[in-house]
Amino acid sequence: MYRMSSLVLLVCITFMATGCKSLGPRTIRADRFNYNQEGAQSGNEQMLLNILRVRYGEPIYFLEVGSMLSQYTFVAGAKLESWESDLDVWSSPALRAVYGIRSDPGAADTWAVNLSYSDRPTITYAPLQGEAFANRVMSPIPPATVFYLSQSGWSIDRLLECCVQRIGDTRNAPIHDIREADFWSTVKFRTIAALLKKIQDAGRLQISVEVDPTHQVSYLYPAQDIGGFEEEVQELSELLGIAPGAERLKIVPGGPVAGKNELVMQTRSLLGVLNALAQAITTPDKHKVSGQVLTASADKEEVLTKPWLTVEHSIRPHADTFVQVYYNGYWWFIRKTDWTSKRTFALLTYLFSLQASETAAGLPVVTVQAGG
Repeated sequence: MYRMSSLVLLVCITFMATGCKSLGPRTIRADRFNYNQEGAQSGNEQMLLNILRVRYGEPIYFLEVGSMLSQYTFVAGAKLESWESDLDVWSSPALRAVYGIRSDPGAADTWAVNLSYSDRPTITYAPLQGEAFANRVMSPIPPATVFYLSQSGWSIDRLLECCVQRIGDTRNAPIHDIREADFWSTVKFRTIAALLKKIQDAGRLQISVEVDPTHQVSYLYPAQDIGGFEEEVQELSELLGIAPGAERLKIVPGGPVAGKNELVMQTRSLLGVLNALAQAITTPDKHKVSGQVLTASADKEEVLTKPWLTVEHSIRPHADTFVQVYYNGYWWFIRKTDWTSKRTFALLTYLFSLQASETAAGLPVVTVQAGG
């Protein structure tokens, strides 16, 4: 007669009592950090790649990340089997030899442990196209956004030279094909930007913006306390063609010459900003000789000398970079120590987000089965 007992020990019972309950919450710290870091790095690389595409006259393409989900499964178990026999027949050496059992067959036990872990991320992508593309990439940046950013720590000269095409009758550098462009002097535009930057650095550039949604217009309220900068304000008023000491200015987005207490401001679209920044990127000589990129004549280089964004290239990958992509046979990168370029790149990222439509894209619905 045999007597057998089976004991199945599920380690996951103990694990659920101590660790399983915290498995989900514990993943937040690692997942949130890792997805945040990789998402930001991927976004930077995509933006740099599109700037290079503009430089080489190729169409840009944005692929948006819709959702990032991770499903975790952890299974742990243990098994222990034991048996013993109370029959004296197994004491016979002959029977033990026939059945190949050990010398003490009265008891036996076996055990096993199994552990399994799986991570199944689900990431959805959606190309930026149609109305969403037009709103985010082709639509002019609202003038109010430029002033809001100036009050959020961004240098006013960077904002104006990167995002604004014309103030009054003063034009910034052209953003169309530089070989055919009828270049004009940008000294006046840069003077306006420099004067505003000087006042901003002294902490006197306090601007309030009022947006009238009914009439789709914005009003600018310049600071009245400009003690010590009367000459700069007077020069600015003359350059902008506005009356000194105006308490409120109506911002006219483009259009004809402004009237009294009106400020014409024609802003660029995000694609226009990319075009302007891409023109100053230095390309390999063989790409210039082969005609892969357009170049400006020597007498027109003065317009493109402001290096708000410096992108370098190398045959081999460069170490310790802020962002780096491989394109057209070269590694293109922005140095981690190049603060001017990093700040401009961050500005592009913010503008891309600010231009997003309020209507969410029709992303696929993702159903994730809970694992356990």
